[in-house]
Amino acid sequence: MRDKTIDVLLQMGVPASIKGFTYICDAIELFDTDPYYPDGKICSLYFEIARLHETTASRVERAIRHAFEVALTKGERDIVELYLDCEHTQNSNLLKTLYFRMQQEEHKREKDSICSSSTCEMKAQIYQEVMDLFSVEFEHFLEKMLSMSERHY
Repeated sequence: MRDKTIDVLLQMGVPASIKGFTYICDAIELFDTDPYYPDGKICSLYFEIARLHETTASRVERAIRHAFEVALTKGERDIVELYLDCEHTQNSNLLKTLYFRMQQEEHKREKDSICSSSTCEMKAQIYQEVMDLFSVEFEHFLEKMLSMSERHY
C-alpha cells in the first residue's frame, strides 16, 4: 500500500521533499494494518506517527495539512479530485478518503485480474483438461473395481 500511496501523492503533485508526504504514507500504512485508525481515531494516528519520527503530534498534523493544501491548490486537478474530497478538507476526511479510494481501486484491480477474457479462457481450458484426465482415470478405476468384484463372485 505504501508504494501505491507514494505513486498517488506524486501524481497529485505533492512534493516528496515535504514531511507531510512521508506522514501521509505512514498514515495510510497504519490505516491498512490497524482498523482502529480509519474508524475515527485520527489523534491517536498523529501520536503514533510522531512517535515513529520522534516529533510531536501537532507537527505531524500540521505537516499533513500542508501536504494536502499543496495538493489541493497546486496539484493535478483530475488526480486530486479522483482521490480526495475537495469540499471537506479536514485532514481526517482527506486521509480517510484517500485510503478508501485507494482501497476501492485495489479491489477493482483484483476483481478485474481474477477473470479477464484471456485468463478466463485459459482457466476454462485448464479445467476442461483436468476434467478429461479425471474422467479417464475414473473410468480405469471403475473398470478395475468391476473386474475385481467379478473375480470374487
